[in-house]
Amino acid sequence: MTTQDISNAAIHVVGQYNDAAKTLVGAYRAGVHRVLNGASARTAQFLDGRQVPLVTEGIKARLIETQEKAHGFLANRLDIDTSRVVNLMDRVATGTTGGIESVAKLAARVESPLGTTVLNKISDIQMPVAKISMKLADKVVAGAKKIEERVAGAQDEVAAEEGEAKPARRVRARKAA
Repeated sequence: MTTQDISNAAIHVVGQYNDAAKTLVGAYRAGVHRVLNGASARTAQFLDGRQVPLVTEGIKARLIETQEKAHGFLANRLDIDTSRVVNLMDRVATGTTGGIESVAKLAARVESPLGTTVLNKISDIQMPVAKISMKLADKVVAGAKKIEERVAGAQDEVAAEEGEAKPARRVRARKAA
């Protein structure tokens, strides 16, 4: 076991956690878009399907247009802000990876027998922890991808059912199954 093995494990863990975080941000973004689109559709459906006293067709159209503009603004802000978060996560991961590589290069330059022996002992002790960390990071990424798939699947269900049941009821039914 060498310091290179440990640095490779650390870089792998950083990359996996970065991927998991970006996956979760993507799932969050998709979920919020689904909520906004659902609210827009339900509002328009409500206003179009009812006779509301003192509300003309022109007022209904303006209410729907205003609500769509507000949701469009919120969706745009969501996209901008989540993109910034993803960029920040990438910069942090790149900086962390660069730091790990720098330390590994410095450790590799140690040429004294005592230094090499000490580094090898440290590597022998830390490698099992590094392997566990790698497995954990892989599981975190797999879990994040399942969340992303679930959000995407729920979005497909909503599109297929087109308002037959409220989303909260489908979630409860799915949990009970």
